[in-house]
Amino acid sequence: MFEFGFEESKVIKTNAVEQFKQTRSGEKTRVSIISFKKYSDGILAEKQKEKGSALTDMEKAEFISKIDERIAKQLNKSVDDLSEVDRLNVKSPRFAFSYTHYNEAVGTIRCLSKYEGSTVVRPEICCNKFGDAGQTVGMVVMTYPLKEGLEVDMDLLSARKYVNFYIWKMSAQKFKKIEDAYREARGDDKFTIDLNVVLDGDPKFQKQQISAGSSAVWTRLPANSETRAWIMDQGLRMWKHVSSQLGFEMKADKIAEKLGLSSGGGHGGAANEALPKMISSYDDLIG
Repeated sequence: MFEFGFEESKVIKTNAVEQFKQTRSGEKTRVSIISFKKYSDGILAEKQKEKGSALTDMEKAEFISKIDERIAKQLNKSVDDLSEVDRLNVKSPRFAFSYTHYNEAVGTIRCLSKYEGSTVVRPEICCNKFGDAGQTVGMVVMTYPLKEGLEVDMDLLSARKYVNFYIWKMSAQKFKKIEDAYREARGDDKFTIDLNVVLDGDPKFQKQQISAGSSAVWTRLPANSETRAWIMDQGLRMWKHVSSQLGFEMKADKIAEKLGLSSGGGHGGAANEALPKMISSYDDLIG
């Protein structure tokens, strides 16, 4: 989307963030998840688990310094020359998630209730009026230029033509299909994979069949390839927009206003009432 000023040719702001959606029944797309954790993310989590408490800033800095030195040595670079792309671990895809509600009057909004882990300890007006929160998961994906079927056109990929980047958001139920695909691939010693996605039925519902493909085609490019680095950089840039796509943050009084209610009585319902079990963090999934 472009936001223009009074001068028609002057672009004030560019926000080219699109959702991944298929547009016709039976459409086949080859997709690769390109949002990744840093090498340090996994190691710091491991060290914190060993310690049994949060790491101090000094401890984190020391570990990160050692990790950077190791990466630099492997890439034959100096630490000062490392880029953010160099620090990414392509074997560890990264996801964001939020608890959300959907209602025609307010759209998709973030759940306001207070959680301890995955348990609701204080329901707010959104849960009381719309029912239990669902979970929305988001990630950055790339779609390939294809020949017949799902075969990648390597010439177009290397030329960076017809290569598209999107934010893909979905329910936890659909995410389970991705998790299953990765588990299947890792059983075959594949870590960074492509996904074959086929739209089943009406595009309005985005019901998709998702299965594991081969090892990600773009990772077969040389490690020093400009195209490979460009793809990973796109993942980094678009990751900044993922959280904002997972649901609008609407205050309780605004929800009440939209529903024609007073926000004063929005906390009804017992905190320990039966609620569905939800995942409190996606950090360890497909890690």
